Amino acid sequence: MPRVPLPSILGARDGDPGRGAERRDVAGLRAVWVLLPLLAGPVLADALHDLDATPRTTASAALWVLWAVGLTATMVPLPVTLTALRLGGPAVAVLAAWAAATTDDAVHAVFGLAAGVLVVLAAFAAPVADRFVDGASYGDERRFLLRAPGPVALVLGPLATVAALAGAAIGPVLLLDTRWVAGVVATVVGLAAAAVAVRSLHRLARRWIVLVPAGFVLHDHLALAEPTLLQRAGLARISAAPADSDALDLTQGARGLALAVRCRTPHDVLPAGTRGTTEVTAVEAFLCSPARPDVVLAEATRRRLPTG
Repeated sequence: MPRVPLPSILGARDGDPGRGAERRDVAGLRAVWVLLPLLAGPVLADALHDLDATPRTTASAALWVLWAVGLTATMVPLPVTLTALRLGGPAVAVLAAWAAATTDDAVHAVFGLAAGVLVVLAAFAAPVADRFVDGASYGDERRFLLRAPGPVALVLGPLATVAALAGAAIGPVLLLDTRWVAGVVATVVGLAAAAVAVRSLHRLARRWIVLVPAGFVLHDHLALAEPTLLQRAGLARISAAPADSDALDLTQGARGLALAVRCRTPHDVLPAGTRGTTEVTAVEAFLCSPARPDVVLAEATRRRLPTG
């Protein structure tokens, strides 16, 4: 077998549809994170200025450690680091808002708030999400994140984020204020609640479409009891779903354009059941909602899967 030069492999992968937007948005996220000490550092310093020396030093050290962890996460694209950044971004925004409310320096406050908004927007950008989930791909795969269900995106996800951040922060803040008993109790209870919330949020980062040489895979624990592979030969068409589609809806109420995946012959899927029960269902078509349906279609076309 002839050897394929490494640059050729990398060039083919980098030429995939959507890669340019992913590189640009990830670079933007990393740049904002690098600049956080300059943009948000002064307003946070103002907010911490009136604390006693020991709590101020401890808080400053903790902020630097968290900044370094976040910067490292921007350089290691994986589903777990995507979850970390989607918690870190809102944490930065909350800290910036708190600091802005306590300072008299309007310029520092504006820069801090702008940094918080920018890092949240960058962390939740769809191209960033696709780049990070695709970091776990094997071989000639391409993974695309599925949009969160409507109720999760609008209500449950933000509540889980608040629970995770509050659970991790309240206890240590009380301990810094030398409120030992309340601090220890809040730390134990809060970390347990934060762990549950983080686990729930991370499961959202593990829902994806996978385009593989063999065909099309839907990996969504909310919709399916186990992932389903639709072989290339069994695919009739992947296309934008019409509003009146009769396909099995596996979008979980996600907002935005869905894709319709139609089979040549009925295909068995195992929908996620209630109370641990599942039943195999034969479907002729199903719907799913990737964050960037246009890029999924373009990549499917590049792989010579039937689209249109």
